[in-house]
Amino acid sequence: MNKYSKIFEYDGYYQDFLNDEGISLENHHELIGPYKMDLDHEAFINFFTDEDHRTYQTKHYVPRPFYPRPDMIQAVCLMHLGYNEHNSFERSVGHTPADTESLRKLIGEENFAKIKMDPSTCLIRMLQYTPGNGIPLHTDSYNGFQALYGQPAEGKRIARFCCLLKPWDWGQFLQIHDNMIHHWDVGDTYEIPAGVYHTSANFGISKKYTLTLTGFVE
Repeated sequence: MNKYSKIFEYDGYYQDFLNDEGISLENHHELIGPYKMDLDHEAFINFFTDEDHRTYQTKHYVPRPFYPRPDMIQAVCLMHLGYNEHNSFERSVGHTPADTESLRKLIGEENFAKIKMDPSTCLIRMLQYTPGNGIPLHTDSYNGFQALYGQPAEGKRIARFCCLLKPWDWGQFLQIHDNMIHHWDVGDTYEIPAGVYHTSANFGISKKYTLTLTGFVE
């Protein structure tokens, strides 16, 4: 065994980072939600799986040069732990104006009203996780949204929501800090505040679909 072996065997870098940030599962996070959206999940899945669709984005969780420093540290720690293209792979739509408009129509104004979000400036992504994949522990920043829409006006703020889009099935969960979410109904929607750690995985036998909605809220 050479002198570097213990360095490469150590799996506590992410926990060390969380400790430095004062993040602990012993501190309870009060869930915001669920809001109950009335959605036709089959219409969303048909839209996603349309054979003529050519605007999918595929990626896995890796460090990226534009990440803020905390996000970069998270990504490096996750890569060290073994997350890669085989276990953090996701497929998404919502990256073109046409897709965004289609998703807005599928969601509907009444559902946007339930979370008090302005649909005209909402960044929407529909995500697909195949069995054996998930998004590992991380926090969200609003850099992409702010690049498009800037800062909120007085009396408003930026918020991000996760909407569970398909009936709960074997091996699927969403964790927001110390809250484990499962047995959900289609349309159950939770706010995930900036800086709150969360993770979601599909270790089941069917595809997992979710929506993320980022926008200005009252």
